[in-house]
Amino acid sequence: MSKYLVQLDFMSFVKFNSLAFCCANTLFSPFNAFYTFQSSGINKAFLVIFLAPFAGLLLGVFFGILAFPLYKFLTARSQFLAALSGRFKEIPTGSNEPVSDDQH
Repeated sequence: MSKYLVQLDFMSFVKFNSLAFCCANTLFSPFNAFYTFQSSGINKAFLVIFLAPFAGLLLGVFFGILAFPLYKFLTARSQFLAALSGRFKEIPTGSNEPVSDDQH
C-alpha cells in the first residue's frame, strides 16, 4: 500500500473533523446517557442519545474551524503527521455519485 503526504484544504478538514466528532460522540452517547439518567432522569437520557450525532457534527464544525491553523502548521512541518495510507480514488468534477469499494 502506498503512502501519500496529504494536507487537506479548509472545507475538507472541517468535513473530516465533523464526521470524526459525529462518530465519536455517537459511540460515547450511551455512557453520557447513563450519567444523565442518574442525575436527571430517563427523558433527558433518551434526549442525550438522540441528539448525540447532531451535537457531534456541530462540535466537529466548531473545533474544525478553530483547529485548522494548527493542523496546517503541524502537517507542513511533520512528515509523520501528514503521511496517510489507504485507498484513494479521483472523483471527476461535478460527480455527486457515491464511490463504492469495487470501483478501484
